[in-house]
Formats: sequence, structure tokens, C-alpha cells
Amino acid sequence: MKTVLTVLAACGGYATLRYNVFKGVAWSEWPVYVFNKVCALSALVLLMIYALRRRRGPAVGGTDLLVPAWLLMLTHVGLSLAILAPAYYAKYFQADKLTWQAGWSMLLGVVAAVAFHKCTRACELMQATGLLKNVGGIAFVSGLHAALLGYAGWFDPGAWPGRMVPITLLSFAAGS
Repeated sequence: MKTVLTVLAACGGYATLRYNVFKGVAWSEWPVYVFNKVCALSALVLLMIYALRRRRGPAVGGTDLLVPAWLLMLTHVGLSLAILAPAYYAKYFQADKLTWQAGWSMLLGVVAAVAFHKCTRACELMQATGLLKNVGGIAFVSGLHAALLGYAGWFDPGAWPGRMVPITLLSFAAGS
């Protein structure tokens, strides 16, 4: 639980600084818009930590990280759907419809969420063969999900609020 809280605090601090402090996103947006980013990044960081621990051996795996990561991913899905509108994500829409990047990103996000649900159930049963490979695949698909939405802003560090790396880039790196 200490790892989960540390990751949440670090991701929460980062997202708050990047969006509310440096980008000027209204503080009233924190509970949904910014916290959504905290949940998404935290879920991927927990998956990355799980994979790194698991590589050292099954006893070190820390399946206690997978259920919180899954719950954070579900929270991200719910919050994303609640604010999926041009007012929040103008670049995801063209003529009131999703762009191809946003459409593919949403599909990958759903695939990752469904696969993660299946994987988490296997973890609960503690009989998951190939669990590390499954978690790695989920993290990779989740990283691609983030990349499709944010890659356009990755190559202009001067435009990054507070010169802080975009969360989509951090998510892609964590999932890769």
C-alpha cells in the first residue's frame, strides 16, 4: 500500500504542477480533469513497478499492485467518458466526430481495460500463468493509447507547461 500511495502522491503532484500551476487549468477542474490524468499515469507506473519487481522472481512480484492499478484504470475510464467532449479535448474531434487518432486510442483503451479486468481476475485466483507477459502487453497497449492522443505535443519542449514532460509521453514510456 505504501508503494501505491507514493505513486499516487508523485503523479498527483506532477499533474497538479503541470496543469494547474504552469498551464493555468482552473482549480475547479482538478477533481475530474487533472485527477483523471493522475489515475491514468499512476495505473501505468504501478504496472511498470509490478513488472520490474516480477522480473526478479515470482515471490517479489507484488500482485498487491495490480488491483489498485486496475481500479485506477477503471477510474480513468469513467472520468474520461464523463468529460469526453470538444470543450475538454478539442484536438480529439473534427466536425463533431472523433479523429482517427482518438478513435484508435479509445479502442486501445477499451482493449487494455478489458484485458486488465481478465488479468486482475487471474491474479485474484493466483493461478496466472504468463501473468508478467499479460501485464506487459496491457501496459504496452495502454502506452500506445496515450501516444495516439498526445504525440503531436512531444516534440516541442518549449511549449510544455513549466517545461514538464507531457503525461502522455510519460505514460507511453511507462508502458513501453
